[in-house]
Amino acid sequence: MRRLVFVNVLIFAVLVSAIGLAYYGYSFASEVSSRERAIISDTMRELGQEKVDGIESQILETDRKVFDSIALEPLPDLQAVVKTHGAAVASVFVLDERLQVVPGGYATTRSREDGLAFRDYFVSQIVPTLPLAAQPLRTRGHVHGGWGDRPFLFSFTRRAWGDRTYYVVLEADLSHLVGAVFPQFFGVRSPRLYQVVDESGDLVYGIPFSDRAGVLAVELPFVDTVDHWTLRVAQKDSGAQLARSRRQVIDFVLVGLSLAGILAGLGFLVLAIRRERRANALKSDFITNVSHELKTPLSIISMFGELLASGRTRGAAQATEYAEIIWRESVRLARLIDNVLDFAKIERGVDAYEFAEADLGEVVERALELSRHRQQQAGLTVHATIEAGLPPVSLDANAYTLAVLNLVDNAIKYAPDGERIEVALARRDDRLELTVRDFGPGIEAEEHGKIFERFYRARAVRLRPIRGSGIGLALVDHIARAHRGGVSVESEPGQGATFRLWIPAPPPGEADPAGEET
Repeated sequence: MRRLVFVNVLIFAVLVSAIGLAYYGYSFASEVSSRERAIISDTMRELGQEKVDGIESQILETDRKVFDSIALEPLPDLQAVVKTHGAAVASVFVLDERLQVVPGGYATTRSREDGLAFRDYFVSQIVPTLPLAAQPLRTRGHVHGGWGDRPFLFSFTRRAWGDRTYYVVLEADLSHLVGAVFPQFFGVRSPRLYQVVDESGDLVYGIPFSDRAGVLAVELPFVDTVDHWTLRVAQKDSGAQLARSRRQVIDFVLVGLSLAGILAGLGFLVLAIRRERRANALKSDFITNVSHELKTPLSIISMFGELLASGRTRGAAQATEYAEIIWRESVRLARLIDNVLDFAKIERGVDAYEFAEADLGEVVERALELSRHRQQQAGLTVHATIEAGLPPVSLDANAYTLAVLNLVDNAIKYAPDGERIEVALARRDDRLELTVRDFGPGIEAEEHGKIFERFYRARAVRLRPIRGSGIGLALVDHIARAHRGGVSVESEPGQGATFRLWIPAPPPGEADPAGEET
């Protein structure tokens, strides 16, 4: 009992440890992966923010210089101002209080014709949408959006000259920004990839990477300039990211396999323990039953031997009767011992059979004669039918006799009193078949295969006071297979049972080849 409790506690402890190990491994792998991704994400966010701040600082500084260089009177040469301070400025507008372009208050990098067309378009379509009047004095405002089918970035400021108010509006050169400024910041060699996308997600600058599997990317908006655009940053070594993802998956799989292995081992251990307990119980029953089986003939032999030794007989006839009883019980005892010894050989894997050519009919008749006393005691009649002219076969006569005795003894035990047993030996095609039929309680269909297992006894038999070792049919099956044959049973509850023991028969006109010693 203590051993059982200890084993159960050990199994429970191993199971809890396995689950704890799996949980810890999974949690640790997830935490490491999350920390790694967080560190990479924070690093990319810091670097991306530096890029955004650098680009916007450059644009803001240019706007400030241009704004500070323009006074209403005298109005400077705007073309010279742009060339001096604003490489990324495409156009400059100076507007009066009525939001009209003052004389000489327009300069552009476009051709003359395109410049005049754009000035008219700017005054009529764009100026009304700009919040110029609401802009505080000497502060910068900006609008980034689309007019027509083109994006624009306008920076503006409201200034005062005496009692007059004027406005300076700068059109940023977005082509220069994308073609020159962005490469200056993002074109350096780096383990990261940069791209700029618009509000629709369309690519403005850089190479696509948003659809790549396993890519970790961060997004940072532009605030004071092109605020409809977003900078996206990702690791260039996507292979390393994929490798890390695969490593995480492998870690999870290994943890799962380890847990499954531990659970499978525990399952096999539990099954082994259950099988061992069942085997021990069966062996205990076997020892008890065999002890009883051996004790009965020993008691009879002892009793009649004592009567003979003390001379308590009425005459020579009674002494002869007592001697015959002793002889029969000794034969029964010898058979029981042979069963146990043969079974022990099977358990050790040492099966020694001595094959020789023999008449199978004579072997069966001798076995029936040896069991005659048991038949008479049980009040049973054995109807034996042995086909004449059966060919001699190679077999171990003693082993085959033991098999027949076990089948007949099995029928005697389980057939009701006053009934009969039918035994038949005949040739069936390529085999010699022995049939032993009883009219006992029968055997359930699901137990037909189990009754040939060692120590197994049918359920109906276990409920009745019938002694048995549970190894007789197992020995019959082993002897049949050793003779290259087999044994089977046909039975229904309440209809008795028919056992068929067969071995190969030599072809007509030929002797059976000598069996090999097993």
